[in-house]
Order: sequence, then structure tokens, then C-alpha cells
Amino acid sequence: MAVVEEEPGPGIGAAVVIVSVIVLIIVLVVLFYGLAAQHWFGFNSPPTVGASPSVTPAPSPSGSASASPT
Repeated sequence: MAVVEEEPGPGIGAAVVIVSVIVLIIVLVVLFYGLAAQHWFGFNSPPTVGASPSVTPAPSPSGSASASPT
């Protein structure tokens, strides 16, 4: 009896890898462009920590200033 080795037929393995790499590169380019150039998700706005200056109350006149003689 002889051992016969069959060569596998051309599969789609290489094509799937090439298409997957191209899709991955396109997704990374779109995300980089959107986050860096278009400022998606508000990454370009300053962080909102604490109260902003427009929310803080205006200082009221002190009691000593209103009680001073004129």
C-alpha cells in the first residue's frame, strides 16, 4: 500500500486575513479621525470639575460695608 498525500485545495484563508486587516485599518483610521480631528464625544471641551464660574453666586455686599456711615 502506498501513502498518497493530497494537496489541499486553494482555500479562502489568505483572502479572509487580508480583508480583515484592511477592515481593521479602516476602522482605526475612522476612529482616529473622529476622535482627534472632529472631537467626537466632547474630548476637546475642558473637564467639568466642581462648579463653573457662571454657576457660583455673586458676592453679596458685606454687612460692614452697608452699615458704614455716609
